[in-house]
Amino acid sequence: MDKLNIKELLEGFNFVVPEIQREYVWGAVKNKRVLIQFLKDLDQKLSQGDANIGFLYSYKSGAEHYLIDGQQRYTTILLLCYYLAVDEGKDNLAHFIDMLKLNQNIQAFSYRVRSYTESFLQNLFKSGIKNADAVTDQTWYKRDYKDDTTITSMIGALSVFEAELKNCCNIQLERILNHVTFWYFDVDMTSQGEELYITMNSRGEKLTDSEQIKPRLLKVSAKKEFYGKKWDDWEEFFYKKQLRGKRNIDSIDTAMNNMIRIVLELKTLHEHSRINPVEDAGLITIEDIAKYMNAIIELYKINDGNYILEIARLYGDSKEDGDFYVLKALLTERLKDKKDLYEYERVYQTVKNHVRRNKLKNLPFLTFLKEYKESSKEWYDYILTEKESSSNIFNGHELEKINICNSLGYSAEKAIWELQSHPFWNGEIKQMINWSKLGESFSLENFKINSRCFNLLFDQKQDVGWTSDSVRQALITYLPKYPLDDCFFGFTSSQWKEIMYNNSDRFQQFLQLFIDMTKQERNAKLDEIKSSYDEKPENKWAEFVQHDYLLGYCNTKRIQYRNEYGIECVQNCYKQPVSVKNMHLYHYLKSHLNENKTLSNGWICWMDKSGWKSVIKIYNDNYPFRFHIQYRKDHNEQYKIKLIWNGDSLSEEERNLVETVGFIREEERYVFYVSLDMSNSLNVIRQIVIAYDVFLANR
Repeated sequence: MDKLNIKELLEGFNFVVPEIQREYVWGAVKNKRVLIQFLKDLDQKLSQGDANIGFLYSYKSGAEHYLIDGQQRYTTILLLCYYLAVDEGKDNLAHFIDMLKLNQNIQAFSYRVRSYTESFLQNLFKSGIKNADAVTDQTWYKRDYKDDTTITSMIGALSVFEAELKNCCNIQLERILNHVTFWYFDVDMTSQGEELYITMNSRGEKLTDSEQIKPRLLKVSAKKEFYGKKWDDWEEFFYKKQLRGKRNIDSIDTAMNNMIRIVLELKTLHEHSRINPVEDAGLITIEDIAKYMNAIIELYKINDGNYILEIARLYGDSKEDGDFYVLKALLTERLKDKKDLYEYERVYQTVKNHVRRNKLKNLPFLTFLKEYKESSKEWYDYILTEKESSSNIFNGHELEKINICNSLGYSAEKAIWELQSHPFWNGEIKQMINWSKLGESFSLENFKINSRCFNLLFDQKQDVGWTSDSVRQALITYLPKYPLDDCFFGFTSSQWKEIMYNNSDRFQQFLQLFIDMTKQERNAKLDEIKSSYDEKPENKWAEFVQHDYLLGYCNTKRIQYRNEYGIECVQNCYKQPVSVKNMHLYHYLKSHLNENKTLSNGWICWMDKSGWKSVIKIYNDNYPFRFHIQYRKDHNEQYKIKLIWNGDSLSEEERNLVETVGFIREEERYVFYVSLDMSNSLNVIRQIVIAYDVFLANR
């Protein structure tokens, strides 16, 4: 049993509240007092340090853990974290959404008492809405929700939070994540809540789900001995080193369990997050398992690396496609007894792209696959003609691509599949499709040209923002709506897509400046574009074009504006802000400080970025004073030069010297304000040094 905080639970486990659990009720009107007391107790505990709030029991199924006790408290805590994340700003909400893994196939918390309770919670978390009344006004809120106990209780919890948290000063998101703990225990259940512990085998070990359902299926089969041996063959298949890799032996049990789950779902058209050996033995036969297991083996024999990877997901350690959508589709295609191997690739690419875009829902997809299997049509033909069946699966963008591939054949398929598989596009290439049209007609040649141009400019990896600063600088000169309103010069793929959307025509024109260019020619063209962009008042972002160090400092290409310091370059999430004007002065002083004969060598200049404000600090060990310089937008847009005298105690002669140069007393320091001409700052430094040298000589 481990003592884990909420952050550790979210990062280390993928919890599911399964259908056998009772409703969430803490937020219901009749339980309002329970929730209020819980918040008061939590606030009191947090005021004293860590707050342990009890026990959490679960059992593991593949990559997920099914809660069997503690779900009321855990659900409440996550709803509370969501409310606080919204309240504390969009960065905190984005961070919490990442922790929940909402954009991944297997999420950190799923509420599956019913399929639409899970859907409601996902939509709520993504909406950024904390007001209970506003939730019911959303387009994704369905009328059926008002009669659902769990959903109404979750909305009721938001109302309680809104009313009570103003009196709970210790309840903050960071403290909840790091200082609220559970005692966590994994009971390793192997059935879906019918029993807490199951029959032990002769070795004294717990039987797996597949081991429990196997004798029940064989019992009613007319070929017990045959299928008993076949079962061993199936386990031997998953034992293959070529497929299993370095996974341990236990992974074979997981693969068998997941294979049976797939059979159950494809046969019954219902979700089976887990096998219930007693009940499920009546839903399928050993012959059903043999049919699909043979299809898996035949699919493996095709020896396509992508298909083998999909089979390997059965071992349960994949972070993608936890519902095995691609494998289910490939198995369905196999059971249609198709001979054309390229048809498998069409199925794979189409469904794989939906998994990338996280667009599939299990129940509609199961129904679609059943109807497709029963038809005599090919994959594309079925999707495009049987609209009633396919409309719940494929949206307009996907249908357009399928229609293009169906009409233009292999060359179009190859080009589209290649581009949409790129992690930048992540399956969504609608903009590139639109750019490639001549009127209303898609031009494959234009698509290939635009793709080549895009790849020439956006050829870097995700962690460097997909492209170079030279491309960003050239785009500044070319796009009217760039950067984004929230001050990003494009870093994540979603930011770039927004930039493309906001500047669609101009962005396409920019791409086509680089048709058929080599990388060397591209670089020369980028330099040409940048060099022709002058620093004029009407060119708002020209300094970012002409001075590489500005974008170079912003490692995620983010800037911000503050009234005191104007535009600031920042790193990561508003880290180490540096005023643009300070950055200019710093680079100027670094190159000019020791060039003038008036100043002896040894003057050192550095940038202090601590304390959420940047200060240029200049010193020389041969002098008893140093300078702190900072641009102040709020002080007539001037540089403020602060003179720091060692010991902070000046003699009368020294005070006269300082004041003669023009420094004035302000906040127990001597300061000097100069205009934005950077040479003026250097002149002030020269003047005080010259005056001090004269002062020493006349002593």
